[in-house]
Amino acid sequence: MPDYTNDARFQEMQFLARLEQSRTVTVSYPRGVLGVVEQSRERQMVLSLILRGMLNGPDSRTTLYSVKYPRPLHESLAATLENQERYERAHLIESLLGGSEVPLEMGHMGRLRLYELQDQLKATRQREMFGILFDGRHVERDLAMAILNSSPEAPVSLAYLDMNGLKAFNEDGDHATGDDAIKTFFHAVEKGVSGAGDAYRVGGDEVVVIMPGTPLVEARQRMRSVLVSLAGEAISVKGEPRKLSSACGLVTITSPQAKPHEEKVRADHLQKEAKAASKLGDGRRCCALRVEDEAKPVVIEV
Repeated sequence: MPDYTNDARFQEMQFLARLEQSRTVTVSYPRGVLGVVEQSRERQMVLSLILRGMLNGPDSRTTLYSVKYPRPLHESLAATLENQERYERAHLIESLLGGSEVPLEMGHMGRLRLYELQDQLKATRQREMFGILFDGRHVERDLAMAILNSSPEAPVSLAYLDMNGLKAFNEDGDHATGDDAIKTFFHAVEKGVSGAGDAYRVGGDEVVVIMPGTPLVEARQRMRSVLVSLAGEAISVKGEPRKLSSACGLVTITSPQAKPHEEKVRADHLQKEAKAASKLGDGRRCCALRVEDEAKPVVIEV
């Protein structure tokens, strides 16, 4: 899987998202640092954002120019503003290069850049081989993007689903039968989460769903609807209808400091609990949902 953390666009977006959350960030870089690659790259990025007017630009100031910088009689107001903007930007850059601590603030141009980067990164996503869900190579990066904007008021809900019995569909029928089963599964998930989030194929028959700004109660309703819909589907295996089912684990994320991989593992752990509950005593399989704030999985039979 590509390392999205080394993507300069993601690093810039991550930095701007941190600023959006905290409003101001104080940075400093040792003077003349060349050997530490991470520090050097971050300093270059910050300088680039300043030079493009996205940090500490004219749109982020609150002090009147006329108070701080009296205008010379021979100079127009426009010239005064331009000169003082250049002076302040030069002073800021000198402070950064000199190793001083510098408070940074993001203005309107920075916010536009933040949303532009988010759109750019999403536009690079590819679909899995059936063209229904997004390819799993993008899931951790997109989850990281969603987590950066998470809060208790706007949580990210994360679901991990695993289809039951795909191997049996392939063995008792053929690969075309297995493909029909998995495509029906994918369509049920994609339809159920449309408008709330995106679904990704992370394995042969495993799916991760990211729902930004979705409280757990709403996400639970969504995933239960997916499972109910799936339980109503059947695939013909050598002329005999066979029902589909899946196990699902569901968690919610409220902290921008959460780790994408750890949250995915947490959702997968609940999915495995649901998988165990989906095995009925007579050998049949049904859908089951395990939600993090509930004591046990909910078994769904149609």
